[in-house]
Amino acid sequence: MEIIKTHSLIKHFGNTTAIDDISIHVNPGEIYGFLGLNGAGKTTLIRVLLGMIKPDQGSVMLFGKQLSPRFKQWNDIGYLVETPYAYPNLSVVENLKVYYNLRQLNDPHVIDDIIEKLKLTNHKDKKAKVLSLGNQQRLGLAKALMHQPKLLILDEPINGLDPEGIVEVRELLKDLATQGSTIFLSSHILGEINKLAHRIGIIHQGKLIKELTTPELNKQLIKKIIVDTPDNKTALHYLTAHQYQAVLNHNHEIEILNDEALAHPENISTLLVEKNCPPKQVYLFTEDLEMYFLRTIRTK
Repeated sequence: MEIIKTHSLIKHFGNTTAIDDISIHVNPGEIYGFLGLNGAGKTTLIRVLLGMIKPDQGSVMLFGKQLSPRFKQWNDIGYLVETPYAYPNLSVVENLKVYYNLRQLNDPHVIDDIIEKLKLTNHKDKKAKVLSLGNQQRLGLAKALMHQPKLLILDEPINGLDPEGIVEVRELLKDLATQGSTIFLSSHILGEINKLAHRIGIIHQGKLIKELTTPELNKQLIKKIIVDTPDNKTALHYLTAHQYQAVLNHNHEIEILNDEALAHPENISTLLVEKNCPPKQVYLFTEDLEMYFLRTIRTK
């Protein structure tokens, strides 16, 4: 059973089409990364999934059930959408108690457990309004995770976190997925999506323009060998004479795209040393997710 399934979702705001014929599915235990520029439609889709706004056309299924006013499984869902809202004059503990009661939970230990897991112990008695942006984000995640949801929907979950916090949240989300939780998240920190997601969807101007697994993505990333020598023009001559597809780039370095070169860069070093043109550096360049994303949307 698919945890999330949408069919031909369309949502207009006036003359603007925020989401345009989007059909996606997310499987149990999967981390689905949703990428798009600001204004691409990511948050609109998340709000539709959570029943916060109604689509103009199309349907949403959660846990195999139609999303409608009669949908009853909200306690199986945790979410964080854009700003991590909290009651500003209540402490971290008091905020979590409010959500504990709203969720009608019956294990008081979950509050202390989630405070410890999100590294909020030293801040638990502070009012929400004095928390740093990163700790406000931790509090928002604590509210989303406290009831151990089967489905977690997160919009920019690591916004404001320091590097240590980003790593901690990444590992936490991986652990939740390993335990069977399904996670749908959007983020503008594209490198994090690549480290987390099993599958990635790219949205641009309201349309889902590409959907692929992380292994499929890695196969599509541009890879090349970068070589720099004391005399790159001479080195280029030797390389092309040996059937390497080599060119000088805008930095006057040598770029080589051959599969043979990618598989055995050591052969390049051996050749250039033999030709008395030893390399200063030989390294594998791999296109990052941000470059891939921009290259993808520019072709649309």
